[in-house]
Formats: sequence, structure tokens, C-alpha cells
Amino acid sequence: MNKINVIAAPGPVVYPLLAANDERINISFGKEGDADAVFDSTVSLVRRGLRIDKVLIKGLMQIVPSIGNKTAVWRKGSAADVLLRAYLSRSGKKVEIVYVNDQSEIMKLLKSGEVDSAVVSSAFGKGIRFEDLIPEMPGSCGVHINRNEEVILEAYQKGIEAFKRNPDEASNVVISKLPMKMDPSFVKGTMLNSILGIEHVDDYFGFKNAIAPFLKE
Repeated sequence: MNKINVIAAPGPVVYPLLAANDERINISFGKEGDADAVFDSTVSLVRRGLRIDKVLIKGLMQIVPSIGNKTAVWRKGSAADVLLRAYLSRSGKKVEIVYVNDQSEIMKLLKSGEVDSAVVSSAFGKGIRFEDLIPEMPGSCGVHINRNEEVILEAYQKGIEAFKRNPDEASNVVISKLPMKMDPSFVKGTMLNSILGIEHVDDYFGFKNAIAPFLKE
């Protein structure tokens, strides 16, 4: 059997697939090329014009501790930034956004009091999930599938079970396969503090319309 090729962002969306360690699947990290499936954030899938076939992770992106007056966000144009601005536009709240280029700086700004809220991964604690702020949002991460759906989703579910069974072992498998250095505690935290599962997406056009104005800014 030929290898199944998938393209994935090197973030939480691909952690269960890496943990599955399925020899039938070849994972490439990047954005371009033909593939049986593409794993990315739901924001990025919409930005790339790709259909969201399944949602895989919910509750990954959160505002902690609550919505404040000055909010730290990683990089203008990032998924976190797009979601925050989409919510603020809808709610009418006036919030000063502070952009940082290093994600590790976000919690430092929050702890020092330089900002009173931050958009962070679930690895850093529980806050307000964007799925609760933008009801049309199907989830944080998803997959666009062109071929071999059954095998791909079977492997993904296997990885979810690996994290449930032994999160430390699964996290170590993941960091051994990522293209950059990653703290296993971050991997473990994102998986344990997010909602993992495979859900079919019937309609994400409300979400697409909600974030569209902020994808090209």
C-alpha cells in the first residue's frame, strides 16, 4: 500500500496524528502541495479556501482570565488575532490589542500587569473559549480530506486514545517528530485541557462570514 500523504501545521492539530505513530501515513509540515488531507486551525483552513470536513479540537484558543481592556495576542493576522477581532467587532467592546512576536512573552505581560487579559492556548489554563464567544465557530482545529478518510481518521482516533491512556508517553512521541523543539508539558497541556474528538461539520459558512473581514488585514 502506498503511503497516505497529509500536510499539517506543526501545532496541536497534528499532535494526535503524531502520537498514533501510524506507518501508513506520511506527515509533511507546511502549507503547499497535493495531499490526501490537510490539518490546520479552522481559521487557517478558511483562509486557504479549504473545506472544513471534520473538527478535531475544541477549546484550544481561550481568553484568560476574562475579557479585559488590554489584551495580549501573538502576531497580527494569527488565528488568535483573527478570532479576537471578529469577536470584538461583533460585541462592540473596546479593547486595546498588544501584539507580541514570542508566545512566551504573553504570560509574562499578563503576570506583570502590563495587560489584563491574553489570548492563549489551553495549555496555559482555563479561560473563555472562543467557541463560546463566536457561536458559529465549529471548533479550533480541523481537517480537509481529499482521499483515504477512513484510514486517516482511524489513525487520528488512535492518537487521541494514546493521549488518554498515557499523556506523558504520547507527548514524548510527539516532540520527537515535530520539526522544532517543543516542551512536552505544552503538548500534554494542550491535549488534556482541550476537547479532542472527530466531529463532522455540516455548515461552517456562518463562521467563514464572521472571520472573513479580518483574514486579509
